[in-house]
Amino acid sequence: MLDTLLPWLRRKCLSALCKICDRQALLPRSVQISLCFNQTDMPLYEGGFANVWKGQHQGHEVAVRVLKVYLTSYFEKITRRFCKEVMIWKALCHPNVLPLLGVTMGNRRFAMVSEWMANGNINEFVKAQRDANRFGLLADVARGLMYMHGEGVIHGDLKGANILIDKHGHACLADFGLVTIASDPAYHTTLTSSTNAGTIRWMSPELLDPDQFGFEDSRPTKESDCYALGMVIYEVLNGQPPFASCKGFIVSRKVIEGERPGRPDGAEGAWFTDDLWGILERCWSAQPKDRLTIEAVLEHLEQASTTWQPLPPDSEDDVETDDDESFFTASYYRMLFHSVSNLVLTIKLSL
Repeated sequence: MLDTLLPWLRRKCLSALCKICDRQALLPRSVQISLCFNQTDMPLYEGGFANVWKGQHQGHEVAVRVLKVYLTSYFEKITRRFCKEVMIWKALCHPNVLPLLGVTMGNRRFAMVSEWMANGNINEFVKAQRDANRFGLLADVARGLMYMHGEGVIHGDLKGANILIDKHGHACLADFGLVTIASDPAYHTTLTSSTNAGTIRWMSPELLDPDQFGFEDSRPTKESDCYALGMVIYEVLNGQPPFASCKGFIVSRKVIEGERPGRPDGAEGAWFTDDLWGILERCWSAQPKDRLTIEAVLEHLEQASTTWQPLPPDSEDDVETDDDESFFTASYYRMLFHSVSNLVLTIKLSL
């Protein structure tokens, strides 16, 4: 019925439905689905708030995100908040927001099911597809974020690993809502203690130290999402996470003291024009009220996507890999090819 209502009435009905789900710790039957996955296997991805497995639903591959809940003293409260967040996610409908297929609840497990994205996250995709229009993908991210904010939903955990690429090559926001559950002090003893450990590099200073910036708690806001978007832009264009050479606790101190990532000067530095760097610096303002709106960031990204130019081939030689093993770069192969060619030419001339 929600899908048939006018926007203003739909929002009111959704709000009432979320309250019912929260108070009763129940979900509509239409949201609950059955699936098959082997949780005894190691997860394919371990996040701060959930682990991800690959499963099967109605003959299709799906991603199964299982919320990390270890202790049970606040299980009922976790269930209530989970039901509310699930209904919010289920109601979102936008090309750049990962749709929720449904959930499974049982044996004190909370699993959220979505389509399996074979292209991986945005960092993996641009590494594999060197010609991919990075500004176009980042514009997708901003569109999804702008839509969520328009619906009154905060992402709260925006980073490259949580931006997936669909089969059409478009970026979709994922893994939102989990941080909202974890940010409530009542649930800290129930959720894993790692919480934001892997997200510090994208977190705004007021989330890292609320007291210093006049906030009562570290709940994410539209402004903190804008800060994170600036870090995502830096991450995707630079090919490295913010403060890549620093440990997490050092990053936290640097950000609180006002330090931000330096402007890249390598081959990727060509993408960081004066205009773009000005945009990033405003996204990273220490005071939330001074940050840009998502609309302003999107306008610049859309404009930049029309003049996108990939890096020249020579700049791709020394791409870093995730493992520590040595490998032959493209420059090595070119050198080897020229050496063999010269040797063949020498032999021919001598003959």
